[in-house]
Amino acid sequence: MELARVFPKLFLLLFAVICADAFAQTIKPVEDLGYTVVNRDHVLWPSPESVLTDLRSANEETRLKALKLAGLSDQQAHEAIWSPGNEGPSKVIGQAVVTPSRTELMYAALGEGASEQAIIAFEVRSLQSTYAAVAVQKGKGWERVAPMDCWCKYDMNTDQDMLAEFVSLRPAAEPPHGTPQHYELVIRSSGGGTGIYTQYEAHLRVNRNELSNSLQFVSRSRSNNPTGPTPASVTLERRWFTVAPIANGVWGGILVEAKGTFAANKYPEIEWNMRPLQDMHLQRIACVAYRWNEKSFRYERSNAAIPACQVPVK
Repeated sequence: MELARVFPKLFLLLFAVICADAFAQTIKPVEDLGYTVVNRDHVLWPSPESVLTDLRSANEETRLKALKLAGLSDQQAHEAIWSPGNEGPSKVIGQAVVTPSRTELMYAALGEGASEQAIIAFEVRSLQSTYAAVAVQKGKGWERVAPMDCWCKYDMNTDQDMLAEFVSLRPAAEPPHGTPQHYELVIRSSGGGTGIYTQYEAHLRVNRNELSNSLQFVSRSRSNNPTGPTPASVTLERRWFTVAPIANGVWGGILVEAKGTFAANKYPEIEWNMRPLQDMHLQRIACVAYRWNEKSFRYERSNAAIPACQVPVK
């Protein structure tokens, strides 16, 4: 306290440094969001629009530069060229710079203030992969703060839009129609194996120019043992998160969980590709409340009652 009275500016500076260092230690330079890897290396961008334009360029050198600005390694930015099958066994005869199948540029306020961040997302269907990168305004320019990628091959053969399933925007935990409206970047990534499918969902915000993971959970899982006894029993789990006011007007959200089972041999094969048909087997429903913690910039589990999840008394 004596130090604070004698050297107030020095005290504030030391306090700021300590807080910044503590915050830096909570942000992982590389983070696993299930089947998505997020890197937090910062790279200057000319502008989000120019990066998007160059990703669509027919010139390989221009496209390669844009892919690397979006966070791809040299290996990720290239794919093999195979010899024609009519000339004997196919073999690799070269490589080419990948060409995104679809690209998308979005702007949204992912932080606390009025500034909007840029999100570039694209898919490379030939590699069954999706990518996204978040950039923040820095002075008169832009800086990429977090590229991410997913080998989401298990979402290729469903009725889902693979890119929309991978990246989307949802309103943040605050009263609607705010000025500005803040959003969460929602990333879904999937993987699995024989008879197993798992999808993770992460809700991300920008805090002090870093992409911060505010909530993560398994959003969808399906398992069955094809080598087990017949009929095989398929187990389903599905979770949704929706923001809502909880307990005394404090904003947060509700995590809704549903589970179900069904016998695989009693339903048509089309159900494996049509998720709404699978969801018809969900029965047991439970809810968990979460409150938004401004200090930690995360959702925290709450014991608050959830009237919306209670069965009305007749």
